[in-house]
Amino acid sequence: MAELEVGMFKQWRWRWRGRLQTISFSFFGQSASVEFSGSERERARSILLRLEDHRVLYAPYDLEEENGSWGSVEALRAYLNEQVEQCESEELRDQVRAMRAAVRQWLTDVESARKLMERTWGDAPPAGRDPVRWAKDRDRVQWAYGLQALGVLRGRVGVAIAEVGREFGIPIDGDLAQVTPPDVDDSERGARLSPLYFAEE
Repeated sequence: MAELEVGMFKQWRWRWRGRLQTISFSFFGQSASVEFSGSERERARSILLRLEDHRVLYAPYDLEEENGSWGSVEALRAYLNEQVEQCESEELRDQVRAMRAAVRQWLTDVESARKLMERTWGDAPPAGRDPVRWAKDRDRVQWAYGLQALGVLRGRVGVAIAEVGREFGIPIDGDLAQVTPPDVDDSERGARLSPLYFAEE
């Protein structure tokens, strides 16, 4: 029984490590006032600032190309892997893990698109097709799958970004705001055209 209580205390201590500010005891038991530590809030802010460096999350789709996007997403995955281990709060760790899962899914989907094209298009153009034009068409169709997966990636990361902002009281503005869920009231009034698809005038 004692070992079980010690184990439960260790789990409780890890869950609240870095953000438990005060503890007070009452006659009937204990109560705690919980707030996020300043260091954890700064870590959350630092993660959001780093995400702004990855234009693959918000740049217009017509500016994206496979090689550049792949490298940026790989770098983002490596960064998120590091941050998962450093998060003190469960709230921040869960959102960083959600972003990392979205990144892994994009890499998997793009690789699957490559294999699909290898099976369906083959290594050489059909007789009578211009090889250069055929290769360009093949690459364009393949990257269309990549862009579709990129939209899913941005949506999933955008939800996680919004949750981090809500949990830690950090306003989400600038480029990252483009991929967060739209404000309900604004959407009902008629949202503006997204800069992801249309240039602002």
